[in-house]
Amino acid sequence: MVTERIGQMREYLATSEIDLLMIYTEFRASPAGRDIERHNFLRLPIKAIFEVIRYSGDRDKRLANINSISTARLAGIIISIAKSFGGDKGSETPIDQLLPFPLNEESNLAISETKEIMKELIAKRKLPVRVIAALNKVITA
Repeated sequence: MVTERIGQMREYLATSEIDLLMIYTEFRASPAGRDIERHNFLRLPIKAIFEVIRYSGDRDKRLANINSISTARLAGIIISIAKSFGGDKGSETPIDQLLPFPLNEESNLAISETKEIMKELIAKRKLPVRVIAALNKVITA
């Protein structure tokens, strides 16, 4: 069983091309890989390299979403105006559908929990009126 698995791995490695230059470029583009030189890069475990690249990709997606929020809100306003001209008075388009990458479900859960806490604080009148006014758009969105 083990020898079969090793044979399969050898066959896979013999037929697949690993583009080290592309991997090194992506690794160096990540915040964690900026200071690592070629000779140190080649000594790193492959799993560590791919984890750094994966985390960097997740970070880039998150930054793209953050930088696109205002554009997505503007697109949502334009879509709602277009819908009103068409006679549709239905619901608004969710902002997460207008972002370049899908939102993380775990972060959505944290945002919804935060909204619930804010609503409770408002109901208990624990927040000043000016804070409630500032949070109104965030809580109702």
